[in-house]
Amino acid sequence: MTNFFRSFGIALIAIIVFGYCLNVLLTKQINNINPQQSNIALRTFKIANTQLEMPPWYNPILSGHHLIHSNNNDYLLIKITETEFITAKASSVLNATLLSPANLILLILLGLWLTWYLGKARQIKREHNVINQLHLQTHKLVSAFNIQLPPLDNPTSVAKLSQAINALNNHVTTYARETQTSICQDKLTLLIDRHAYIEHLDRQLNGAEIKNINCALLFIDLDGFKQVNDSFGHSFGDEVLIQVAERLANVLRHHKLNDLNPTSLLEQNLARLGGDEFSIFINEIDSDTKTLDVAQHVLNEIERDFVLGNKIIKISASVGIAVYPESASTPHALLQMADVAMYRAKTDGRGIFKVYSPEMGNKMRRYHYLLEELRLAIACQNFHLSFQPIVHVEDCAIDYFEALVRWDHPVEGAISPVEFIPIAEESNLILELGDWIMLESCRQMSAWHNAGMRKVKISVNVSGIQLKHRPIHEWVMKKLAKTGLPPSSLMLEITESTLITASETIINELEKLRKEGVTIAIDDFGTGFSSLSTLADLPIDVIKIDRLFIAQANENPKYNEILNSISELGTKLGLKIVAEGVEEIEQFELVKRMGISSVQGYLVSRPQSSLNVGNKVLQGNVNHIAATGTGVWNLES
Repeated sequence: MTNFFRSFGIALIAIIVFGYCLNVLLTKQINNINPQQSNIALRTFKIANTQLEMPPWYNPILSGHHLIHSNNNDYLLIKITETEFITAKASSVLNATLLSPANLILLILLGLWLTWYLGKARQIKREHNVINQLHLQTHKLVSAFNIQLPPLDNPTSVAKLSQAINALNNHVTTYARETQTSICQDKLTLLIDRHAYIEHLDRQLNGAEIKNINCALLFIDLDGFKQVNDSFGHSFGDEVLIQVAERLANVLRHHKLNDLNPTSLLEQNLARLGGDEFSIFINEIDSDTKTLDVAQHVLNEIERDFVLGNKIIKISASVGIAVYPESASTPHALLQMADVAMYRAKTDGRGIFKVYSPEMGNKMRRYHYLLEELRLAIACQNFHLSFQPIVHVEDCAIDYFEALVRWDHPVEGAISPVEFIPIAEESNLILELGDWIMLESCRQMSAWHNAGMRKVKISVNVSGIQLKHRPIHEWVMKKLAKTGLPPSSLMLEITESTLITASETIINELEKLRKEGVTIAIDDFGTGFSSLSTLADLPIDVIKIDRLFIAQANENPKYNEILNSISELGTKLGLKIVAEGVEEIEQFELVKRMGISSVQGYLVSRPQSSLNVGNKVLQGNVNHIAATGTGVWNLES
């Protein structure tokens, strides 16, 4: 209704304005009429007999003019003489005025204005309808998203629409940020994950190529984190990871390496790659020492004490560094090269950083090659066992044989256990390989046991990985039952470093095996830094002294004293002492004088095949074996 009155008022004003414009033109037209030369028919009226009239008030066109009404016609007064009124027919003057050029232009302009006005009115109406529709739709969205809008001071349609759109825009922006954060963020440390990090690296490396600048990537792996999880539980481990992320974030802030994602507001130059692995990206190397300074700062931060409740935990980190474009030019390759450098840092002592070099890449390729070949070899059982005798120092009677796994590669020939055993342990392939070694060792010893060697044991090395992932008591007893070997004929060798970090569950499992009759030996004794109190609590029967002490005993008096101390310690604790790595007769005599009961080494024998053992021990010694339950293995000449 309001729109109607507005349109009616405008139309009325337009008509009045048009009428007064015509009035002006009409006045001009009358003033221009010349009675002697006029195209309009004129008529005179006697003044005495004629009465002038004024036009009605509602006729703006004739306003200000005089009319004479005669014979149903209206005449407009043109001029007055002394005796006459000179007039012209009103209709003729109006026609002449309407058809004048000025009036035609005015009519055209008026028509154009009306056309524009009507079009504008229609456009405003359409826009108003659109605004109403938009307002309706936005209101539905606002209600659907449960967005509360504050009241407006001037609640017009446009104001309401603007408010709703702004609210929806804020909601969508927040939702997009939360969605991207949910997709890209590691839930524990709140850092970006590997996928988002690689996408960021791809963008950064493309930019570095255009700008021709160098970048660097740090691959960070925590040393000793698995022991934290095993000793204190995963909740403690998670808290350590959270604190590590916070400390690495501080490193970024200190060196001004921050790069926030504009949408998710997450730090893009720091990521958790998975497990206990993190990475830092340096956008630009603007000084020769910048990368090394950042790496050293990372090491210093990780080495600080981690306080968790009433416990203090100490760990370290190994850091590998790869530089763009020297080390690699793609995100995946750069990460891989930094990973290679990190493994070199772990190999060289841990708690340090290493910068990638091509020589490291060769070692990593060798590693992965052997890993794949090892999988195939385990699947095809392309291994065999060799047996090295351990003998008593007094009469060279065989105490036990140590089972040693050997791998004859079809292309490379014999591959040293020093090279492939660490790979098997790191990849957990030692579990499958260890199953085969234990079964074959027990099967072979069962055959020798049935042949008369009833006092001889077979010794099998067991790694920390096997202790952690195998129910050791059940696992060993099943192998013994399957092969028919008595538990008393089996000895398990476990390194000192593994035993002193073993969980209480593992210690209890080993104690159960001892009660079954299985012998437990601590291998490489002297390299794990165990205390005497710890040694007294371990479930062991045999101490095997590391070959390092034997090799140095005749040359260094301190090592000689250590050997004496170990021998006396074993006697007091009721433990058998075995000297490893005896290769010279002087070493043999030395350990014999010290009261060490058994020796192992090349002086006694190199590892032998089961066939050679049978030929040397069983053939011709049947009566001796039957009487003593063991054989004799004379020293190598």
